[in-house]
Amino acid sequence: MKKALYTISLILFLLSFVTSAQNYIDVSPGDGTLKAAIETAVDGDILRLIPGSEYVESQSYTISINKNLIIQTDDPTNPAKPIVRETKVTDGTSNPNFFLLSDGASLTLNGIEFDGQQSGIAAVIHLMQFSAGTPPTAAKIGTVKVLNCYIHDITKNVIDGGSSDLALKVIVDSTFVDNCVFQNTGTPLYYKYNGSNFVLITNSTFNVIFSYGVRISGPGNSQLPDNTPTVIIDHTTWYNIGTTDGREILLSDYGLHLNRWTVTNSIFQKQVLKTKTVINIKETLNDNMATITNICLWDVGARVWRLHTVRDTLAIDPQFANAEQGDFTLPVGSPLLTFGTDGKPIGDPRWGKNYIDAVDDNNLSLTDFSLGQNYPNPFNPETKIKFNLKEAGNTQIEIYNILGQYVASLVNGYLAKGEHSVSFNAGKLNSGVYIYRLKSGNKVLSNKMILSK
Repeated sequence: MKKALYTISLILFLLSFVTSAQNYIDVSPGDGTLKAAIETAVDGDILRLIPGSEYVESQSYTISINKNLIIQTDDPTNPAKPIVRETKVTDGTSNPNFFLLSDGASLTLNGIEFDGQQSGIAAVIHLMQFSAGTPPTAAKIGTVKVLNCYIHDITKNVIDGGSSDLALKVIVDSTFVDNCVFQNTGTPLYYKYNGSNFVLITNSTFNVIFSYGVRISGPGNSQLPDNTPTVIIDHTTWYNIGTTDGREILLSDYGLHLNRWTVTNSIFQKQVLKTKTVINIKETLNDNMATITNICLWDVGARVWRLHTVRDTLAIDPQFANAEQGDFTLPVGSPLLTFGTDGKPIGDPRWGKNYIDAVDDNNLSLTDFSLGQNYPNPFNPETKIKFNLKEAGNTQIEIYNILGQYVASLVNGYLAKGEHSVSFNAGKLNSGVYIYRLKSGNKVLSNKMILSK
């Protein structure tokens, strides 16, 4: 089932880049130029913004979209993103937002910074909302994609389906969030009332989030019969969640979810209200429609897993480089650097800078400092670990359990450079995931192994 979900998501993601008869519109920086370009664009147009330039909206509270548009940077290789700002100050009855999507709309935002500040203070209410019109009527939103974006200082839900007018009316077909940073915002994805079919959130960081991290409802709230969303959250980093309205980091609720949630390769740290469940995927078929694997939890709330499939969860401090300054780089030697389902770092990949590829045990280089995968793996009760030292020196190999607690020392002494191997007998240990860690000089590598009795 998990493999099928990933296959579906990959196909959808790749197909999303296939377009026909595309028309490129180069948008000049300035005040009101983006809105003017959107209003004159036709279905399928691609609007290109200049990296490092500012696009300001001071005359309107929001930009309405009822067509299929892509708004992207003109040069994805340029690290300086185009900056979009909304500067029209609220009058008490209307609130500054960026986009309002109605029936027939699809929107891709790629490589852009959305700055919600006004006079240095977070002021813009939403990045995008959905509309059912007045009076509310049925509306279908196509694909929503937020890719390679930096979104910050949004006071409420970033992608917002929080209006009760959407219930029974609006469904969003597919939602993709990839390679983004959300900082100092409300809930990044809030689908309380609108229906949804598919949600994929990958390779992204969420830092200082006022309320929920993600909230997605089933058909009990939106009351749309086909609203049984498939949700995949993979390689994400979450830090300081629920700062003003303490909530779950991930929440599904309202009605019977018939499709699976998958949460993998992610780090969750500093949930403000500890009485709330950190990941609360409820009201699914027999409470077992979720797979939660290869995640790290630290300084978070209650863990009520119901009957979901849960494995390879690690409870250790990630020891980010400087979380308060938005640097979530994992330290050298962290077990999280090899804790992924693919043996690579968990969390947003941009923070796995200290990862060194673990070399296959049959292909250790005689010139590299390397740690092979134990063999056999899984094992019972004995396994062998091969490693290579580029230089002679004092060397340690230690074993830790999934909670980061010390279990055993296999090597502790001076070794010559070159290839070595050591055996580990876990006959007295319980089944589970264990971390083995090689340290020599100032170099550290770690990997995981599975004891299955």
